[in-house]
Amino acid sequence: MSKCFSGLPQKNAEHVRGFSSTNSWGNNSQMNTNSHGFNPDAQRNPNPSSQNDAETRKSSTPMDYVRGILEMDGNGVMGDHRFSGPTIEHDADFVHIKLLRNNTFVTVTDNKGNIKLNASAGCLKEMKGGQKLSRYAAEATAEEVGRRARKLGLKSVVMKVKGLTYFKKKRQAIVSWREGFTESKSICPIVYIEDATRRPHNGCRRPKRRRI
Repeated sequence: MSKCFSGLPQKNAEHVRGFSSTNSWGNNSQMNTNSHGFNPDAQRNPNPSSQNDAETRKSSTPMDYVRGILEMDGNGVMGDHRFSGPTIEHDADFVHIKLLRNNTFVTVTDNKGNIKLNASAGCLKEMKGGQKLSRYAAEATAEEVGRRARKLGLKSVVMKVKGLTYFKKKRQAIVSWREGFTESKSICPIVYIEDATRRPHNGCRRPKRRRI
């Protein structure tokens, strides 16, 4: 077999064996890049997590976007150092909004858990009976409690929302409470919002399926 390739030039023989083709190509490419003043390091991926994206076939762009906002925000809306956990619990009052399928409960407490004010959808005259099931029951209840809380002289409030429902409904309840508390959009006593809904990681065992 060696005699068959003895007449070929050395480069071609090495090309057949598969050694010189990669080396010569690498040398030529290096010479071309250096001659044009191009830095091959510039082609490196600035986002190392994209290598995992190619393997997992998932995009990390949303997480990169969130990281960018956090870095640019600093001490802004996403994380204000003035309202750390212990400071909020020590100074602010709490408003607990519990959204159920057939009722809504809104409770105002101090930082020690003592109840200052509470109400439900059934406490409102216009929300008796089947009206408690309407989509506006939570908003009306939160707004009424906001009006009553205005007389208590609350300065800073932590909102805790609980309920297995869409966040849109929770957001509307929070906005309604603020509108009942103050008519000015520039004044907002809410310093922190927390979704306290408990979600099962494993859950209870489902009931045994009925045999028919």
